[in-house]
Amino acid sequence: LARVRDDCFFGAVDLLQNGIKYITEHHIKRKVYQLLANKATQLEVRASAAHVKLDSEIMGKSLGRLPFITREGNLVLSSEHVKRGDFIALIRGAQVPFVLRRQSGEIYQLISEAYVDGIMDGETME
Repeated sequence: LARVRDDCFFGAVDLLQNGIKYITEHHIKRKVYQLLANKATQLEVRASAAHVKLDSEIMGKSLGRLPFITREGNLVLSSEHVKRGDFIALIRGAQVPFVLRRQSGEIYQLISEAYVDGIMDGETME
């Protein structure tokens, strides 16, 4: 996914528009609709259309990644195997966040690395 005004923002929005039909969770689908209906998003899409448009099918299939939205509203690009209830983890020393799934007690399974808008540049780490 991309940040507003990034060259690939239009492609990220296009990917969400094309993939919204596959979202089964109503609260997540509602958040995606809110993002897509946002006037700032629409203006950026129009401006970005003149620049670079990513091909969402190639992006999704070649990277094996799908967009998700966290409970806090962060946009995530990660494995198609991510499920509701999985955690985004920041691991000290790692360059990217990871998706973890609780197995039992304090045991977690590593599902995938993730791109999480808003925490990729150390915004949440001190």
